[in-house]
Amino acid sequence: DTKASLSADEQFLMMLKEKCQMTDKEWEERQKTRQLEMEAVSKALAVLSGDDAHDLFTKTFNPALLQRESSQNSDRRAAASKLLAGAASRLHSPRLSSLAYQVKLDAFTRVKKAIDDMIAQLLKEKDAEIKHKDFCVDEFNT
Repeated sequence: DTKASLSADEQFLMMLKEKCQMTDKEWEERQKTRQLEMEAVSKALAVLSGDDAHDLFTKTFNPALLQRESSQNSDRRAAASKLLAGAASRLHSPRLSSLAYQVKLDAFTRVKKAIDDMIAQLLKEKDAEIKHKDFCVDEFNT
């Protein structure tokens, strides 16, 4: 019984040593890879922060191409969002609430499209309701 236990323990020890050796090899490979990555990043930083790169960036960078948001458009967008949010809360309309949120976050081109889509949807609903009302009136009269 003791010999069997000793044999099992020795096998476990052998498997454990093999596993540890494999883990050590994997760790060394990862360390080597990380070291190579760090060297590559250091070289890239050296190239990018060198005088030649700085001169090239200075020559090709044009601040006039930066997009700036005007405060007037931002104020108008905020006012439109506030107006729509107020109407949404008065009318209990989730569509208007969603539109107010879009106005607040998106550019007006998307908002205009959303308004047009909403108007088209409301017109379809209006036509459907008129047809339904006419149908009901006809059914009551016959």
